[in-house]
Amino acid sequence: MLPIEVTDSGVVIIRLRADLDIIGRSTAAVAIDGYLTAHRTAPVVLELTHAPIGAAALSTVVRAHHMCRQAGRPMAVVAADPEVRRTLEAHAVTEAPAVHDSLERALSDLRTPLPAAA
Repeated sequence: MLPIEVTDSGVVIIRLRADLDIIGRSTAAVAIDGYLTAHRTAPVVLELTHAPIGAAALSTVVRAHHMCRQAGRPMAVVAADPEVRRTLEAHAVTEAPAVHDSLERALSDLRTPLPAAA
């Protein structure tokens, strides 16, 4: 299982190893899906630990973001390592999650209300 924390404000923080291997990717995806199902409306922070980021972890981040986007849930990614952040930003597709260097910045970003649609 992946470490998870739910903040007092209801944000789900999921910690994922950036050096996740291909075998661990499916286990992580199932665990993330379970967390998202259990906390249906909560914003999500995916915190990457340990650098460098591998293809399996990058794929897991993309999948988690896709699941959150489909559910209309805000998501942010935390990566303390600058190289991991650059890799995530380089592989970002449209509507990619915000990538932050600290958990505090990610939580602050998720607390900032989105502008109202015109």
